Formats: sequence, structure tokens, C-alpha cells
Amino acid sequence: MKKVAMGLALALAASAFAGHPQTINKEGFVGVNKTQAAQSLGHSKLVFTLLGDAAFGNDMFPNNDADPAYALTESYVDAGLFAQERNAKVGDFLGGSAYIGFAIGIWHYFDVGVTLPVYYDQFTAEDVNKKGPISNSKVGYVGNLKGDVKIRFPLPEDQVFDVAVFGGVTAGTSNATKQGLWIREPEYINKKNGVAYPFGNKVTTIKGGLAVTMDVSKLDGGDGFPFLLHLNGGYRYTMNDEYQSLPFMSAAAEIYFLEFMSLFAEFYWDIQLDDYEYCMGDLCTANGDGKLDMKQLTGALVFHLPVGVDIHLGASYHLGADKFLSGVEVMRDGDRSGAIATAWAMENGAMVSDGNGGYLTEFVEADAVHADRIRVNPKFTVYGGITWSGFLLAQDRDGDGITDDEDKCPDDIGHRLNQGCPLGNPDADEDGVCDAWVAEKGFESEFADVCEGVDQCPNEAGEGDDGCPLDNPDADGDGVCDAWVSQKKMLKKFANVCEGIDDCPAQAGSPAFNGCPTKQPDPDGDGLCSPWVTDEGAMNEFADICKGYDMCPGEAGSAANKGCAWDDPDADNDGLCDPWVTEKKMGFYFEKAAEDEAMAKEWFIDKSCKGIDKCPTELGPATNEGCPLGNPDTDKDGLCDPWVTEKNMLDQYDGICSGVDKCPTEAGEAFAQGCPMESPDPDGDSLCSPWVTKQKMLDQFAEMCHGYDRCELEAGPEWNKGCPIEDDPDPDKDGVCSEWVATKKLQKEFESVCTGIDRCPDEPGDDGHGCPKKAVEKLDGVTFKSGKATLESNAKKILQNVAKKLVEEDSYKDLKIVIQGHTDNVGKEKTNQKLSENRAKEVMKVLTKAGVKKDRIKAIGMGSSCPVDDNSTAEGREMNRRIEMHFVTPDNDGTQCESNLVQ
Repeated sequence: MKKVAMGLALALAASAFAGHPQTINKEGFVGVNKTQAAQSLGHSKLVFTLLGDAAFGNDMFPNNDADPAYALTESYVDAGLFAQERNAKVGDFLGGSAYIGFAIGIWHYFDVGVTLPVYYDQFTAEDVNKKGPISNSKVGYVGNLKGDVKIRFPLPEDQVFDVAVFGGVTAGTSNATKQGLWIREPEYINKKNGVAYPFGNKVTTIKGGLAVTMDVSKLDGGDGFPFLLHLNGGYRYTMNDEYQSLPFMSAAAEIYFLEFMSLFAEFYWDIQLDDYEYCMGDLCTANGDGKLDMKQLTGALVFHLPVGVDIHLGASYHLGADKFLSGVEVMRDGDRSGAIATAWAMENGAMVSDGNGGYLTEFVEADAVHADRIRVNPKFTVYGGITWSGFLLAQDRDGDGITDDEDKCPDDIGHRLNQGCPLGNPDADEDGVCDAWVAEKGFESEFADVCEGVDQCPNEAGEGDDGCPLDNPDADGDGVCDAWVSQKKMLKKFANVCEGIDDCPAQAGSPAFNGCPTKQPDPDGDGLCSPWVTDEGAMNEFADICKGYDMCPGEAGSAANKGCAWDDPDADNDGLCDPWVTEKKMGFYFEKAAEDEAMAKEWFIDKSCKGIDKCPTELGPATNEGCPLGNPDTDKDGLCDPWVTEKNMLDQYDGICSGVDKCPTEAGEAFAQGCPMESPDPDGDSLCSPWVTKQKMLDQFAEMCHGYDRCELEAGPEWNKGCPIEDDPDPDKDGVCSEWVATKKLQKEFESVCTGIDRCPDEPGDDGHGCPKKAVEKLDGVTFKSGKATLESNAKKILQNVAKKLVEEDSYKDLKIVIQGHTDNVGKEKTNQKLSENRAKEVMKVLTKAGVKKDRIKAIGMGSSCPVDDNSTAEGREMNRRIEMHFVTPDNDGTQCESNLVQ
């Protein structure tokens, strides 16, 4: 059970949402302190809260004006069974309120939560006028259990304003005889007799309200200033008319000025409608000021940590006037009625039976304390606590059907075949003809209601089927249509502009001469005679100009096409020839024309192609014979449909799918080649689940797992039969093993995780032994006789303490050290070098005698080569005459000069 709980906790921490942070309030919902945001937690978001307040001082219950002054009165019965009163002042008051709870988001618009308050009060009774303690001066107990709900209106996610309704109910789980001094809510005071239950009464309270939030960060497409404003209004109804029912309102502002830090300020106001009174029958008089002024201002910093943990730290201030109630009964502890009845009986001459044949004569303590003046709000409170939130299910923030862990654009609605990112505008020039990428990615059906075909002019709107602007149908204005009008079958479209086919499109002429000013035997200059030459029997007359019969006399064309211009050989522009090219046996010419300019001119070819297009009206790759590709992953399980491999297109769909799906219409697992099947290794520890062995399928899954996993749902090492180990071999994740690994002789099992023995297992370090690298230590007090390598007597004591540290302390005892000797620059350099080396060796000698192993120490002299201060002053030279202890690490052998002095 412990392992399961740990696994769940780790999974929740790993899934914590770290995007735009949301502050959590005392009820576990999005909001601040007591204020609700109109935003919801989100589907499957789980929240745990521990927030609270602490109050100090006696400003809630000040002393009265009596002489001597006092704040509390306790009624009790003395040894003679007479009613007495004991008065005292309140000193050193400390009160705490902790709100412990959890909440969860159900769907995207509904949150539920439960909160249990825990209260504690203590104070010192000062200047007590009669012997005996004030009862209940230290008390703690739970308050009333609260259940809350919030429903957010389903408004568009990108709009600035959100609206929500919220509500809740409070159940009387507090103990009437375990009550403190600080009254937590105004409805805990009986408005007719002044009896208060500071930790909560047994009356059910129902709450309802409306929340509105303005989130400025949603402006500018989500790049607005990170500022939020929350407004709340509501009503708390108490199901007993002897207690207050009251409206409340609040306003709060939040600003996220860093990714990990936000600041909020809240104004909260409980609005009292009915006066507090003392009533005897129908006769009522005001209790103190009668009404309390309950306005409060709270401000706090919230630190949003990346694992879903938020830390709150702030304070509250009472903004209301100093209004108090008088004589309010607090701190109940026992059956007060029995004590008072006993006192009344004795005062009226009656003997009271003790139930055992005798009479009461002992001291009896009453249970009630009255506060002479009291209010609900402390002047100051400290606010703070911690919350955690994380998602239980994978999220899809942008709602595009692709979970955030697979979505390359998690905040923008996109398409699965584009890795969750938005597709571009399918028709950039808005002429109804799709840009080429639509067909290339197989999205024709996605955008069928927007555009069709393939736009040859994607940046220029056109009326043609190819998306290009149309030329003037009659460029020379002679009423005879240019040849392209007929070629594109648009004679009807331009019937009111021109007719026929113009043999001389660049020269105005007569319709009688097919648009030419005079009869021309070969108006388009393609070497083929206009029809009239044959019709009038003038072939011999114009034999040196043209020959044959031109079916398109106004448009130059090849004799192979009867003088007409070729149709578009590649209508969908995918590089493959339309079928007619092959049918007319022109494939060779249209392919070679791309590289042979003379051939292109001879055959009137202005666009080349090759191969045969099986889908001439739909753009498609040559690998698919010019036809569009289908969905590469029909069942969306990450494995490619077989045709992707068959057409050698795995590279083209890299990032969308991989491998070959043996069950392309049914989502399955990769290990089962795309077919549905239980995972052979659900915990991912490379050991096979028991069913694999039972079904004799170890060979089938040899590349995924082996052996037999005793704990198939919990990852564990093979040496532990697939079960998790209780302790982490490297808890601080610095690559150095905890000592228990060596103790249990498990170094080999964990060699891929860590090595060595970690001398600082709770603190990551890089000194080679699992501890943080240690700074160079100057051995202060280690001094020598002038000009010699002889230690002063006090220096040896200091070095003995150094040796003790190096031998006994865990973070030092494995470290190798280098003792560096340094001098000032007075004297010869060679002499200084020798002196510094001898002094370093003398220090090493003392340390080894004190127990430090010789193989751990090295001594070197640096002379005056590494000053740390100015040698031109006496003070500087004194600083430079020193002994330093350097610690060897994997990247520092300790022999280098380490000084920040700029020379």
C-alpha cells in the first residue's frame, strides 16, 4: 500500500500543471483568500490546501473602563456553593486558524471541494482578582465542516470576462464544549442572548453567490498584461433565526509579475443586517455597539513552484471601526447549568445532594467566561500556507482533441496531422481555389466548404479554375475572342464581349476575316495554313508560307496537334503528365522539353512533365502515381497504415506515425504492431508481466521485456524481481550512491544510476563524493616564525582541529586536499617560493601526525605568484602571507591559483 501511495503521489506531482498559474483560495478553488475567481480548476484537476491565519495581542477583547480594568469575567461556585466572579485581563493572546481541504474539477465548468477548519486559542490571564485559573485558556478543536461548489458559465475561452455561481453548506462538526476566545464568524454569536461559540455552533449555514473575473492577459490573443480582477457578492443564510444571516461582498486584484510569483490584494466585507441584543422575553436592549464593522484588507505574495506547489505569505488588516459587543459568553467547557443551579440552591438555603447520600461541599468550577468587550476581526493577522494542484488525466487545453503531451501547439487549436498546430489559411487570396499545400497534405475534405482545386496563383485572386486572374478575352478589341477563351471553354462566359476565335489576337481586324485586317494564310505563324486557304484552293499559292490545315489559326500550335496550342499537360501541377499526353504519344517530347529548348520551341511546348498522372485533377506525389495520399494513421495509434511503407513514405510522415500498423482500422499498441493487446511490460521495467510467460510469448516480446515480473504494475530492478526498492539509491540525484548501496553490496546493480558513496545523501553535490564543492579555506591563525617554516605553538592546536574535521566529518573524510603556501613579494622570488613550499609541507606534516592519511594530502608552494591583496601596503602584504587548504574535485586538482585580485 505504501508503494502504491508513493507511486500515485509521484504521478500526480509529475502531471502538475505549470502553465499560466492559478492561485488557490481557502476553499480549494481558483481565487484568493476568501474571494472566488469566476474561473474553474479544469477537468480532473485535484487540489489540496493548508491555508490559515494567525492573530496576536488583545485588540479583539480590550480591557473595560472599570477600576481596576479587566477584559474577562468568569462565573464560578466557591466551596460554600455560592456564586462568585473572577475578573482578569487578557495577555499574550495567540490564535490560529488552519483550513485543511481538497477540491477537484469535474469537467471544465464544475468544481467541488471540502474544507475542515482547525482552530487553536491560548492566552494568559493577567491581574486575576481572585485565586484560581481562568478556565479554557488553552484550547484547540475542529470547526464546522464545509462543502462547496462552483459552476462556471460556458463562455468563450478567449474573452476577457468570466462569470460563475458558487455555493456551499456548513455542517456543525464543532464541539460546543471545546470553544476558544476568538470568534471566527459573526454567525457564531446568538443575537438574542450574547452566547457565542467561537469555533462554531451546531447550526447549518447555506451560502450562495456570484463571481465575475476580468482577465486582462487574454487580450492581444493571450499576450495581454497578466492582471486579474475578481468581484464577489453573496449571502450566508443561517437556519436558526437566533443567529445572523448576512450578505457579503469582496473585490480582489492579482498580478503575475514573474512566472513563479504573483501578488494579490483583497477587500472583504461581511455586512451585518440585524443588531446583537440582550432579550428578556420581548424586552430587548442593544448589546454593546449592537453592530460590528467587519471590513478586512488582505495582501499576499504567492510563489508558484514548478511541481504544482504554491506558497502563500501575507497579512490582513481590519479596516472597520472599533465597534464591540459586551458581555458575550465564550469558552464554554462543561455543563454550566448544573453549576449555576447548585449555586442558586445553596444561596436559598437548600442542601444539594451529591448523589451518594451526602451533600455537595467541595469547590465547583463553572464553565462560562464572559468577554466584557469583543469583536470578530483582529486588527492584524498573519496569512499564509501551502497548496498543491495537479491534473489526474492528460489535458487538452486548446480542445483540439490532441492531449497537451503530444500537442506541439497546446494553446492553439490545431490538427492531428499537423502535430496539433493550426493549419494555415487554405485560400490565402480568397478566390475559392485552394492553395497547393491543402492537396499536398490531403486536406481537401477538411476545407471542402472553403475552396476546391489547386491555385496556381496563391497570392493573387483570380476568376479562372486555376485561381489565376484571366487575361483580356479580346485584347485587340475587334469583337473576336482570343484563342485562350475557347481553349478554356469560356466562350459562353464572354459571349457579351466577343465571339469566335481571333486569328490575329494582337491586331484588330474584322470578324469576317477571323479578327485579322485582311486574309492571312498563317496568322499565328505556326507554319500551318488557315482554313480559308484550303477552302479557296490556294494551297499552292502559299506553299512557301504554310502547309496543311490549321485547326486553330489564331493560336500557334504544333502540327502534331493540328495547329492548336497544347492543353495543360499537367493540370494539377504535380509534375506528372495528364493521360492525353501519353495518348497522343507526346510523353517523350514533354519530358525532354524541360532540358532541350530547341525541342520545346519546335513542338510549341511551354510546360514540361513526365510519367503518367492517374489523378490528373488532384495534386498527388509521384510515389502515389499523382493521386492524393490518404490518412497515414487511420486509427490514430501512432503506427502508419501499410500503404505508407508500401509507397516508401515513412520519412514524409515522420512525427505523425511510424512502423507498420497490422490493424490499421483499430487502435492498438506499438508492441502489438498496432493491434489491441495488453502491455507485456506495463510498468516499463523491462521485465515481462506474468501473462507473457503463461501464454508462452516471451520470444514474441523479447525486444521489449524478459523474465518474470513479480510486481507488474510497479517498476523495479531485475535483481529485486521487478519490484520497487523501498529506498532511493541516489535520493539527491547527484550520481553518487547512498551508503546503504555499498553496505548491501549492490554497487553493480546500480552502476547505471550512481557510483561511490555519498557523504551528503540529502544534498546534491559535485565534489566527487556527493557533497557540494567546498570553497578554498584560508587557515586563519596558522602562523610561522618570521622568515622560517617553524609553526607558532598556537598554530598546531588549530591544525589539530582541522585534522579532526578532515578525519571525522562525513562531508570531509573522503576528500583529498592540497595545502598551498603563499608569501608577499618582499625579497627574492626564489626564496619566497622555497619558504612557501616548506611552510606548506610543515602544515602537511602536522595534519598527517594528527591522523590524516598521507595519500590524501599534497603540499605546494606558490611563493608570491598568487596575491589576494595589494602588496604595496602593509595590510595587503599581511593578507598575502597565508596558508590555504584547497579541495580536489573531478575538475580541479587544487594546485591552481584561486584569487579575485585584478593585477
